[in-house]
Amino acid sequence: MNQADARDGVVTLRTPLGIGPALDVVAEFFQRVIAEDSEALSELLTRDALAIQTGSSGQGQPPSARLWWEQRFRRLDYGKLAGEPVYRESELQIFRAEDVLAAPQHPAIQPETLDDQDVVIRVPIMTARIAADRLLGDEIVVWLRRDGPRFRIYRLLEDFQIQ
Repeated sequence: MNQADARDGVVTLRTPLGIGPALDVVAEFFQRVIAEDSEALSELLTRDALAIQTGSSGQGQPPSARLWWEQRFRRLDYGKLAGEPVYRESELQIFRAEDVLAAPQHPAIQPETLDDQDVVIRVPIMTARIAADRLLGDEIVVWLRRDGPRFRIYRLLEDFQIQ
């Protein structure tokens, strides 16, 4: 249980996860993308994780995040990002459910759909392209959901189309 009311009597509450584990998942995500390791990447995703293309017309169901990245790995060479600064941790914007109500949030994230333990991290991308190859959008919004003692990626929001 994440929260309780005083009328509930004696209950055991889960300790909230700090921001550190959320930042670790973001770092692992990019390491696994650069390694093009679909299997390891899928370990970071919830079963129902979706990849939402924010610049698209919104037609159809967003693809599964796992399938979306497998398709990208087949078409693009993410190994080219090895050794490149993909993002700066100091530029990340971190939101919890209570923050999203008070701050401008991404239009694809509705406050009423956030669990009280969710963390949303806006990642401005420093190296979106290598030479003529566009590999990432200008930003990726990583929506993390608690799964037991850790976070997993629930939604990835990015303005990116495979050419």
